[in-house]
Amino acid sequence: MNKYWKKRTDELKKWASKNENSLNKRLSKYYEKEFSRLDKEIAAYYTKYGKDNVIEYRTLLEKLPDEDIKLLMEKIDDFVYKYPKYAHLVPVRESIYKLNRLEGLQYSIIMQQHEMAMKDQEEVTEYLNNLAAKSANTSMEAMGFGKNFYSVNDQIVKNFVDTPWSNGESFSTRIWNNTNKLANYLNTDLAQGFARGDSYAKLTSALRNRFIKVSKNDAYRLIYTEGTYVMAEATMQPFTEDFEQYRISTVGDGQVCPVCKEMSSKVFNIGDRQAGINFPPFHPWCRCTFEIVVDDWDKWMDDYVARHGQSNQERSKSIIENFSMKFPLDLQMFSKRPKDYDTIILPKKEYAHVMSELNTNLTKEQLKQKIVSKPIGDYIYTIEVIEFGNYRIIGKKLIDETVGRKL
Repeated sequence: MNKYWKKRTDELKKWASKNENSLNKRLSKYYEKEFSRLDKEIAAYYTKYGKDNVIEYRTLLEKLPDEDIKLLMEKIDDFVYKYPKYAHLVPVRESIYKLNRLEGLQYSIIMQQHEMAMKDQEEVTEYLNNLAAKSANTSMEAMGFGKNFYSVNDQIVKNFVDTPWSNGESFSTRIWNNTNKLANYLNTDLAQGFARGDSYAKLTSALRNRFIKVSKNDAYRLIYTEGTYVMAEATMQPFTEDFEQYRISTVGDGQVCPVCKEMSSKVFNIGDRQAGINFPPFHPWCRCTFEIVVDDWDKWMDDYVARHGQSNQERSKSIIENFSMKFPLDLQMFSKRPKDYDTIILPKKEYAHVMSELNTNLTKEQLKQKIVSKPIGDYIYTIEVIEFGNYRIIGKKLIDETVGRKL
């Protein structure tokens, strides 16, 4: 590999490291802030239900007071309003009225973890989109197409982000798996601490260690590993038409793991690459990259235009067309909304209730339809079905007004 290409890839790694560190710091501050919120909620429980800095476990098995039910309902409604696609994650409303005090606090922790998962997903997606564009542009610059060939919004870039490459799971799926795991740990720690008669200080100290440490470790590992995948795949894509082989490259700093050491310098066909098998990353925290196998890189660059007989503009069009054939778009995901209808904005609580009902009661056949009508409470709502969990309210009428109509 020539010095020019090494310089480009070194710059890319430096950019990725800087932005990754910045993301990690933002998330760390966010986790600290969220634990402070949980700490205050637990402190309020000790004040309200405790005596001498201890809460008797049997006290927590009493029915959750109406005012606490109201607060939990508001928290659930806020989540559904902000993230309607994930309304199916919240508990059925009727079940909230049956909770005891301990379960109420545990449900509150679950809802907080859901909020944190959405924050992680949004932040990581933005970082990886930028990394994919930067990586693809690094290769395009090396091939003479300039520094800004792709933008963050290009579909060619988005195809590398949040794809299921590791055990059939995307990074979004792993975020939610980590979130559910942590919520279960926290709720178990909480219940056991109350059962032991732990003081407020002892209980929150143990929870803080679990909350902050696990959140950070899961997020940092996911960001680094997913970043390695996106960087490798996005950097490779512009080379797929004109080259045949790549060589695995390790960091070479004396700290290479046994797995990567065995893969070092091995050559594979580009068309046969598979992340985790013969293409980076090979494991969590993997730092491997690749090199394109070229006998004489400088000579190849000199002969580039002659071999294709095309201008860079024509060649760029060919690359995009080739990519589109390999990664066809699912046009259903980007279908236009019916132009005949305006979106109806519902009050927050009503909207949360409708979204919850739709996610629970729509049949498979209804989910396949563009537009459905659904009686909910005193109204019949007309809904555009975009996908499961993603609906647009385009009609609302009192049931009395629709008597005699066939729905």
